[in-house]
Amino acid sequence: LAFQHSAAHDVPLRGILGLGGTMGQHATHVIKSSGCSKVASHVEASFTKDEIEVGEEVTLTWKYYEYRPTDGDYLAYFCSSDILHEQADHKFLDYRYLTESEIAEGAGILTIPFLRSGRQHYCEFRFFSNEGCRVGSSETITINDASTAVTQLHLALTGVNSEMRVSWTSGGVNISPTVRWGDHTGALTSEAVGTCWTYKQSDMCEAPATTEPSFVEPGWLCTAVMTSLSPDTTYYYKVTSDAVTFSDTIFFVSAPPLDDPDYNFSFIAYGDMGTWSHVKNASAAVATAKISTSQVLSGARRIDHFGDISYAKGVSGTWDAWFDLIEPYASKVPYMVTIGNHEFDYVSGGENDPSINSINPQPAFKPDWWQSASDSGGECGVPMHNRFTMPSNPLSNGIFWYSFDYANTHTIMLSSEHNCTEGSPQYKFLESDLEGVDRKKTPWVFVEFHRPMYNREDSAQYEIALGMQSEFEPILLKYEVDLVLAGHFHSYLRTSRVANDKRDEENGIVHITVGSAGASLDASDGCSELEWTEYFTQNWGVGKVTVENRTHVKWEFIENHDDHNHGAVVDETW
Repeated sequence: LAFQHSAAHDVPLRGILGLGGTMGQHATHVIKSSGCSKVASHVEASFTKDEIEVGEEVTLTWKYYEYRPTDGDYLAYFCSSDILHEQADHKFLDYRYLTESEIAEGAGILTIPFLRSGRQHYCEFRFFSNEGCRVGSSETITINDASTAVTQLHLALTGVNSEMRVSWTSGGVNISPTVRWGDHTGALTSEAVGTCWTYKQSDMCEAPATTEPSFVEPGWLCTAVMTSLSPDTTYYYKVTSDAVTFSDTIFFVSAPPLDDPDYNFSFIAYGDMGTWSHVKNASAAVATAKISTSQVLSGARRIDHFGDISYAKGVSGTWDAWFDLIEPYASKVPYMVTIGNHEFDYVSGGENDPSINSINPQPAFKPDWWQSASDSGGECGVPMHNRFTMPSNPLSNGIFWYSFDYANTHTIMLSSEHNCTEGSPQYKFLESDLEGVDRKKTPWVFVEFHRPMYNREDSAQYEIALGMQSEFEPILLKYEVDLVLAGHFHSYLRTSRVANDKRDEENGIVHITVGSAGASLDASDGCSELEWTEYFTQNWGVGKVTVENRTHVKWEFIENHDDHNHGAVVDETW
């Protein structure tokens, strides 16, 4: 976007505006409520427009007078549904430091392609000294349709091949959540009424999620199911929450038939995305979104994202930014997810854990070899549980573990954050599911979860890898799973066929770590010389699986640093 990072402060806005930076991190500043002189206006700041619609680009310009900004000064972003000047300075949505040129010139220009407001109508920027004292404010900009716009559309499979689920967010009344669809744009003759719900800050487990002063209400989270779809057919749809404001009309292709074991298709797979931005890479997460969009428009049929989704970690508005980032492609193909440590792991407040239910009455899994803390920033899976609806199977548990058939493949989504020892609820699901696979119909079986079973980037995480091998590997080997995909490590690793922590070309399984969709890259090189390592690189990128027929699958790793629209294939295998 239209700014450069300060060399001294690589911590720009937290991502609610999509301006990059260390997502989920809280401001290191303590904005002062006392000790500052009476707020004086030392800034002339205005927007190019007084009023905009959701998603419209706007530019902010500013100039200091009778005040010289210094290193560490910053600007912060505020939104409200009523009078902004009564909103306390600590309730900002986002912030970033001034750049070196803005400090030197005492002025700046900031172009924001998508001004997010958390469904609030009135927004402004405020300018602060490096001591946390406010030195000026911008004019107010009005976002006319902030509370009624339909946003964050994403599709998902339901487990019924003739269906497709669509989910979305709006801030208005949810009197009639509805999807209309048809096989061409001029005849959206089918209609289904859906449901909407929301969640509160108090629904989560612990701080900072439960105490974040700038908690952004998620709005109404709506979902509806399109039914009676013919296989492999292009459809068009639009959604509304109030029967007045509709989304744009969007196309998708329904699921393939389930009776062709030689069906050919491809899908994109990755973990660890967020809305991250990096000084030397412009924006790795944005590049992932561009590559994924290009792949979808070229025929990729699905996205699989195995954990570490938005990296909100308690900064609630980051979920809005992430969903806006993926909407161009997630609204056209199913976006299938499973949980990661940065959505789920917590220390206290387990009574709000949405994974604990009649299927899984057990508390969070923390064996001796486990190393984790409040990695979710206290969210404990609540935002993800409410924002995604995945297929339901016997013994499945919502977003945490489930499976689905797609053409000639059977995919099992598991939680690396939950117990999978023999006899546990997740193990019972996995065993029952694998026993029920008909390899004549779905000759390919893939398993996906967040933490990898094969990775040695550091010794502490290697203990976890060995623990996961003891949990998962025997049953995966028993049922001859073809491929295991994972993330967590921010790098790319492809193994040989491997079993029992050794190369085993006859009986082993290929494991691939693709934790490279946006989060800051890992610094370790502990995997490049291992006996079972086939390819290892520390670059951003996504994976692509192409099922050719019942006997051949192609894997490709597409790095995103060479071409942010198409990427470059640097590793492939059959």
